[in-house]
Amino acid sequence: MKKRFAIKPTEMTEVIMEDLEKKGLIIRLCPHNHDLKPEINEALDETIYVGKESTGPHKLITVTINRTSFSKFGTHQDNEEFLLIGDQNTKPMYLAIAYLDDESLNKKIKEETLNDCDIIILKCRYNDPYASFFVMKAGVPHGEAIIDKDLPVPSFYVTEGRDTMTKITDWGNYQLVIDD
Repeated sequence: MKKRFAIKPTEMTEVIMEDLEKKGLIIRLCPHNHDLKPEINEALDETIYVGKESTGPHKLITVTINRTSFSKFGTHQDNEEFLLIGDQNTKPMYLAIAYLDDESLNKKIKEETLNDCDIIILKCRYNDPYASFFVMKAGVPHGEAIIDKDLPVPSFYVTEGRDTMTKITDWGNYQLVIDD
C-alpha cells in the first residue's frame, strides 16, 4: 500500500509565481518582467533563453488534462513555456512543482523523508497576465492533475522543443495527491 503524500493546494497568484521565479524554478512571462529601455526612435530585443539543440526546434502543443493522479510527474531536459489560456469553468486543474531538483527528490523518495516543504501544488488560474504564463525551467520536477467534477476537462498550451522527453518520477512508496 502506497503512502498518501497529500499537499494542500495553493492559489496561483502573482506573489506565489514571483516566489517560484526567485527560487529559480520558473521565468514569469508577464507585464514589465522583461521590459528594456530603448532610446527614442529605437526598438530593443533581448533573448530570455535559447533552447538546447538536442531537443530540436520549438513546437506549440495543446494539452488537455483528464487524470486525477500525477502519473506523468517528471522532468524535461529543456525549458518549456506554460500558456494557461483557457476556460476557468472547467474541472479544477492543479500543477505540482517540486522545490527540489530531480536527484534530491529521488533521494528523499527512496529514503521516505518527503515533507510538505518539498512540493507545492498550485490551483491553476487561467488568463491572468501575472500568474498564467511562465517558463518551467529544465530539470524542475512537475506534473498536472485535475479534481473530477461534472465540468468539461481543462486545456492549455505549451511550447517546448520538438524532441523533448519526459523523465517520469518513480514515487516508490508514495502517492502524490491533492489534499482537498
